[in-house]
Amino acid sequence: MVSQNVQITSSQSAASAGAAAAANQPPPKVETSNAVTQSGSSSSRTNNGRPSNKRSSIGNSFFNAIARRRISPPFPGNVHSMTTADQVITEHIMCPSPNYTGSFPEGMLLSPQQQWKDVSLLTPPYQAAFFSMNQVFNNEAPIHAQNNRVLKTIHSIIELNDAASEYYHMGVYDSALEALREAESRRERIDFKPLPFARSGSALNGKRCADNDAGINCSPSSYIYQRMDFDEGMHSYSSLQKLDGAQVIYFVPSEHSHDSNAFVQLKSSVVQATLLFNIGQVLRRRGEFDAATFKYKAALDALKGAIMVNHELVIPILHNIGQLEYRRGELSTAMETYEKALFYARSMEDGTIHVASALNCLGVLHYHANSSDNDDDSEEPTKDRLEGSSTDKAMELFQQALSLRKQCLGPNHVDVATTLNNIGRIHVQRDRFDEALGYYQDALRIRRVCLGTDSLDYAATAFNAGQSLHQKGDLDEAIELYHEFLRVATIKFGKSHRDIAVVLSGIAQIHQEQKNYEKALELYEESLLAGQAALGEYHSEIAMLLNRMGNFHFEQERLSDALKCYKKGLCIELKVLPPDHPNIVVTYSNLGEIHRQRCEWDEAAQMYGEALEILKKKHDGTDNAEVSSTLNTLGLINDQKGDTCVGLKYLREALEMRRRLLANNKDNDQMSLDVAATLVYIGTILYRRSLFPAAIELFTESLQLRQKILGNDHRDTAFVMYNIALVYQQQGDYDKSIHFFTETLRTERITLGERHKDVCMTLFKLGEVNKAAGKLAEALQCFQESLEIERGLASNSSPLVRRRHHSHGPDIAAMARTLTEIGNIHLTNNDVVPMMDAFNEASRLYRIAGLSPQNIVISGQHAYAIEFSFPEAAPAA
Repeated sequence: MVSQNVQITSSQSAASAGAAAAANQPPPKVETSNAVTQSGSSSSRTNNGRPSNKRSSIGNSFFNAIARRRISPPFPGNVHSMTTADQVITEHIMCPSPNYTGSFPEGMLLSPQQQWKDVSLLTPPYQAAFFSMNQVFNNEAPIHAQNNRVLKTIHSIIELNDAASEYYHMGVYDSALEALREAESRRERIDFKPLPFARSGSALNGKRCADNDAGINCSPSSYIYQRMDFDEGMHSYSSLQKLDGAQVIYFVPSEHSHDSNAFVQLKSSVVQATLLFNIGQVLRRRGEFDAATFKYKAALDALKGAIMVNHELVIPILHNIGQLEYRRGELSTAMETYEKALFYARSMEDGTIHVASALNCLGVLHYHANSSDNDDDSEEPTKDRLEGSSTDKAMELFQQALSLRKQCLGPNHVDVATTLNNIGRIHVQRDRFDEALGYYQDALRIRRVCLGTDSLDYAATAFNAGQSLHQKGDLDEAIELYHEFLRVATIKFGKSHRDIAVVLSGIAQIHQEQKNYEKALELYEESLLAGQAALGEYHSEIAMLLNRMGNFHFEQERLSDALKCYKKGLCIELKVLPPDHPNIVVTYSNLGEIHRQRCEWDEAAQMYGEALEILKKKHDGTDNAEVSSTLNTLGLINDQKGDTCVGLKYLREALEMRRRLLANNKDNDQMSLDVAATLVYIGTILYRRSLFPAAIELFTESLQLRQKILGNDHRDTAFVMYNIALVYQQQGDYDKSIHFFTETLRTERITLGERHKDVCMTLFKLGEVNKAAGKLAEALQCFQESLEIERGLASNSSPLVRRRHHSHGPDIAAMARTLTEIGNIHLTNNDVVPMMDAFNEASRLYRIAGLSPQNIVISGQHAYAIEFSFPEAAPAA
C-alpha cells in the first residue's frame, strides 16, 4: 500500500531589510495521511508556518495493520508420499478408509451384544452414529443393502473432506479442491440435490476462474482494500470445517416394516453447507475471491433452507463473507455481515470467544472508516464509508474484544496480541505514540514467545513499535526494530518485494534525519530498485518512493535531481491513480515549489494551477482548506513574478474563502491562523505600494489573531510585529516603530536565541529607527550587536548554505552595510578614527562580496550628502 506523498517546504531569507516583509513564503503545507506528516521549519523570517513535530510516516499502511494471518499447523496424521497429488486423491476415492475392510450383509440383525463386535469394524464416527441409533431403537434393527451403500458413501465423503483439509494445510490447493468436488459429487448421489451454481448471467464479473464446474465468471484479482499478508484478526476462521459422522447421519424407521427397521439418512444440508464452505476457503486461498464469496453465500443458503440458521457453521461462513467484503472496500456491507455474526455468537451458549472475534472485526472496520489510508493506500479508492463511525467506536470495540479474549484465552494468547496491536494502531491514528508504543510492546512480547522471532507477526509488530519510536524521535531504537522487520521479511519474501522497498525507505529516512546523507541516498536507491523489481515501473508505490527521493534531494539543495524525481513520479501517478488523487495534487505542488525556488515563475504558476484545477473539481466549488491554501500560494507566485494585480486577485479569493471557513468553524485555531497568514501577505503588497493605513489595518488584525492563539512569545507573532514596525518607520512614527521593533526583538530572542539571523535583522532595523529618531547611542549599540551576530553567522556558515548563495556574498554585504551605518554614527559624533576604521572595513567587504565600494553612502546627522568611493589601493613600492 501507498502512503500519501509528502509535500516539500521551503526556506529563504529576505534579501534586504526592505524586502523582509515582502518575500513571505507560503506556510509549509504537508499532505494529510494515516501516517504522520513531514514539515520543515524555515530558519528565516519568511517562513510563517508552524513546523509539525511529527515525522513523515514511512508510508505503507500495512505496517499500521499489521497482524499476519496465522497459518494452521500441518494436518496431524500421515502425509502422503505419492509422487503426485492426483495419485493421493485416487487412493482416497478407490479406498475410502484403511480401517473399513468389509460390509454388512443384507438383512443382518444387530443385537446389542453383536453391535459392539461388528460395529468395531467401522471408524469412530460411524460407531458413534450406530450407538446413537441403538439409543433410539431399543429393538433389533436390520441393516439393509441401501444402508450399507449409504454408509460407504458417507464414509468416503468424510475421508475426502479430511484429505482436502490435509492438502489445504500443506498449501496444495488444487488437490484440496479436487477432493472436495469429488466429495460433493458423492453427496449428490445420495441426496439428488446438486450444488447451486451461478449461471452465465451472474452479476459476478471478471476473468474466468479455475472453478470451471461452477460455471461462473470471477475476478481472481478483485480490488484488494487491505493487504491480506498482514491481517488484523480478520482470519479467525481460516481453516476447513470437519465432517463428524455422528452429526451428519441419522436413522429413520422403515415405512414398510412393523418391527422398526431403520434406514440410514444423511443430514444433507449440513454436509452440503460444509463442503461449499470448504470449497470457498480453498478458492479464497487461490485468490479467486468472487468465486469464494459465491460459495460462502451458497453454504449459508443451504443452512437457511434447512432451517438451521443457528448451526455452528453460520459464524465461520459470515466471518469469511465479511472478510471478502472488507477486502473489496465494501465497509458498510461488511459491517452488516459482522453484526449478524455478532448476533449469532451472542445467542450461542458458549459463544464468548466468537463474540470477541466479531467485536475485533467490527473494530477493524471502524478503524479503516476513519483512516486516511482509505484514499491513499491503493490505486483505487475505498468504495464506501461508514456513517456515524469514529475512532472512539473502534477503540470501544477493541477494548471489549481484548477483555473477552483475556478472559477466555488468558493474557498471553496470540489473539490477545492481535487486539493489542489493533489498539496501538488507534493510538497512532490519534498521534499518541507513547500509548501506541506500550500496546505494541505488549503485543511484541506475546508474539515473540508464542510465534518466535522468525514470524511475520512478530516482525510486523516490531515494525509498528519502531514506527512509534521513530515518531517520538528515538531513532536508534527505531532503526533497530526496522532492521528486525527487514531481516524476517527478507527471509519470507526475498529482496525484491514491495515491503522490503518500504522498510528500506523508512531506514533511509532515519539516516536522512541523522544527517547520514550518503547512506540515506544509497538506501533510497536500493528501495527504489526493490520496489521496481517487485511492482514494475508503473505502480503508485514506486511513485511514492520517487517522491521521497525528491524530498531528499530538495533538502540537499539538489533541485535538478529533485525535479527529475518528482517528474518521474508524476508520470506514474497520472497513469495509475485516479485523476483527482491527493498524491497527484502534492506532486504538482512539489514541482511548483521547485520551480519557485529556481525563480521559474511561469512554470511554478502552471504546476500550482494544475493542482488548483484538480482540487476545485474534487470539491465541486465548495469552500475547502486545500483550495484556499493553493490560491494563497498562487497569489504569492504571481506577485513574485511581477503580476501583482493577479497575485492580489488570488490572495483576496483565498482570504474570502478562509474567512467563510472560519465563520463555520469559529473554534478552529488552524483556520484562524490561515486567515492571519493571508492578511499578512496582502498587507505586505499594500506596504510595498505605500498604502500604509490599509497595510496597518491588515497587519493589526493578523496580530490579534496570532496573539489570541499563539500568545505574545511566538515567532509568528513577532513576524507580524516586525511588519507593523516597518510601516510605522515608513510613516515617520518612530516611537511606535521602536516599540514594535523592541517587542519583536524580545520575542525573537526568546524563541530563536541570541545569535539568530532574524535577531540580527531586527537589531539593524531598530538601529535605523533610533538613528532617525536622533537616539544615536541606542542606534550605535544596535548596529554593533547586529555586526557581531553577522560575523558569527559568516564564520559558521555551512558549505550547503555557501553553495546555495554561490559565495559568502549576502553575509559579507550585510556586514559592510552595518559597518557603513556605524561609520556614519561615528562621523556624526566626530569620532574620526573609528569612523575611518568602519568605512575602510566596509569597502574591503564590498569588494570581497563582488560589489562596488560606491555602496558606501556617507552622511552626517545633518545629511551632509557627501558621497564618494574609495580608490583602488596603489601597488606596493
